[in-house]
Amino acid sequence: MNPSMEAIRQSILVGQPLIQILSYEEKRVEGFLLRMAEQVHKAPALAHWDINHGLVKENHSVPESRDPVIAIDAVINDPEPGFTVFRDLGPEMRRSGRVVRKLRDAYKILKGKRKIIFLLSSDEYFPQDLKKEIDIFPFPLPGIDELGALFERFLESMRRSGRQIQLNEAERRDFVIAAQGLTLDEAYKAYMKAFHNQPLITAGLVKGIHEEKKQLIMKENVLEYFTQRFTLDDLGGLDNLKDWLQKRRRAFTDAAREFGLEKPRGFLCMGVSGCGKSLSAKVTASLWKLPLFRLDMNLVYSGMAGSPELVFSRALQTMDSVAPAVLWIDEIESGISDKQGDSSSSRILGYFLTWMQEHTSEIFVAATANRIDLLPAELLRRGRFDQIFFIDLPTRREREEIFSIHLKAKGNDVSHFNVPQLAQITKGWSGSEIEQVIISAMYEAFNENRPLSEDDLLVIFGNSVPLATTMEEQIKKIRSWAHNRAVRASKDVEY
Repeated sequence: MNPSMEAIRQSILVGQPLIQILSYEEKRVEGFLLRMAEQVHKAPALAHWDINHGLVKENHSVPESRDPVIAIDAVINDPEPGFTVFRDLGPEMRRSGRVVRKLRDAYKILKGKRKIIFLLSSDEYFPQDLKKEIDIFPFPLPGIDELGALFERFLESMRRSGRQIQLNEAERRDFVIAAQGLTLDEAYKAYMKAFHNQPLITAGLVKGIHEEKKQLIMKENVLEYFTQRFTLDDLGGLDNLKDWLQKRRRAFTDAAREFGLEKPRGFLCMGVSGCGKSLSAKVTASLWKLPLFRLDMNLVYSGMAGSPELVFSRALQTMDSVAPAVLWIDEIESGISDKQGDSSSSRILGYFLTWMQEHTSEIFVAATANRIDLLPAELLRRGRFDQIFFIDLPTRREREEIFSIHLKAKGNDVSHFNVPQLAQITKGWSGSEIEQVIISAMYEAFNENRPLSEDDLLVIFGNSVPLATTMEEQIKKIRSWAHNRAVRASKDVEY
C-alpha cells in the first residue's frame, strides 16, 4: 500500500474523528474509504454531503442539511458508527466561523465513538483553528498496478470491439508508464483519445498519452512540455557527455534497480553560451524515451500564478506526479540562487535543495548555467547532481560535425562545401553562431533565387564578430572556474 494510503488507514484505525484528504479523484478516494469501512465496521457504506444535495445516508436525504452546520449536527447525533464524507467544505469554512466551530465540537464529541468525518477536496485550505484537531493527507495518484489494471481492461474492451492489438509486454508497460501522473479518469480519457478510430493498436500510439500529459502541464502555467525529439546525431561533438548519457539509457528500468543502482538525479551543464547546453537536455529526453518539461523560472517569479515559493513547490509536485520524465531548468543561476535580501530566492533554493536530496520520483533534472559562479556552493556539492559538465567552444572536429548537421538539416548537399576549411576559419565560433551564419547566408541565396554556396558563408563570416572575441574575458573566467571542478563534455581539444 502507498505510504499516504497507509497513513490514512492508520489514522482511521486509531479513531481520529476529523481527517482531510486532498485529491481531485472523489470516486477513487471514496472507493478506498468504502473498503476501509468494510474493514472497520463490517459494513461498506458511506454517508455523503455536498452543497447541492445536503447530507445523504443510505439514499435518504437529511432534511435542511444543505446547511453544513445542520449536517454536522446530524452526524454527531447519529447513534450508529460510520464514515461521512463532506465534499468541498472549504468554501463554507472560509465563509462561516460557525462551520469551523461545529467541526471542533464534532472532534471532541466523536472521539472514541467510531465515527469519522472526512473532508474531501482538491483545495489545500484548512482553518488555523482546526490545525490541532485535524489530520491532513494527500491522496496519491494511481500507481503502476492501478494504471496497469485499467489499461488491461481498456485493451480487453478494444479487443471485444474488433480492434487488433499488436503490443508486446514491454510496449504495454510503456503505455502504462506514459499514463503515470494522470488520474484514473484522465488516463482513461487519454487512452480513449489515443485509440479513437484506430483499428490497429500499436506502440506508436503512445504519443497520444504524452499529449494528454501536455494538457496537464499547461494548467501549471510555469511548465512547458516539449514534443520535438532529437537524437545524438543532432548534437555535434561532446563525446564525453554522449557516452555518459548512453551508459544511463536503462537507468530508470527495474533491471537497474535489481542490479543495485539508484536512479540518476540529474546533470548540470555549464559553459559558454550557444554551445549545446540546452540541446543536451533535449537529447537526453529523446535518448531515454522520456517526456521533457521545461521550468520557466521567469514565470515563477512573475507572480502571475501566485507567490513564487508556492508556484515553484507546486511545479515540482506536478513533476513528481508525471514521472518518469526529464525536468529541464535553463539558466538555473537566474532563478535558483542565494541572492542577498531576496527571501523568495532563498526559500526556493532551500526547497529545491531538499527536493533534490529527498525526492523519490523518477525525475531527472537537466540544468544549464552560463554563470556558474552565481550558483551557491550547496547546489554544486556531490549528491545534488550526478555530474557537472563543462561545455566549451567547439573544437575543429566538432565544428566540422556542426557544419554538417546544420547544412544537412536545411536541405543542402554537404559535398558542395569544404567543411574542414569552414571549420578551420571559424575557430572560436559557437555552434549557435555557426547555425545563424548558415541561415543568414541562405537568405542571401534565397533572395537571389540560387542555391547556397560556400562563398555566401565566407562573406557572412567575414562581416561577423564571434562571441569568443566580444566576451573573451568572461570566457576565460568560465574556463578558469571549470578547471578541476567540472568534467569536460568534449573528449578532444582544439588544434
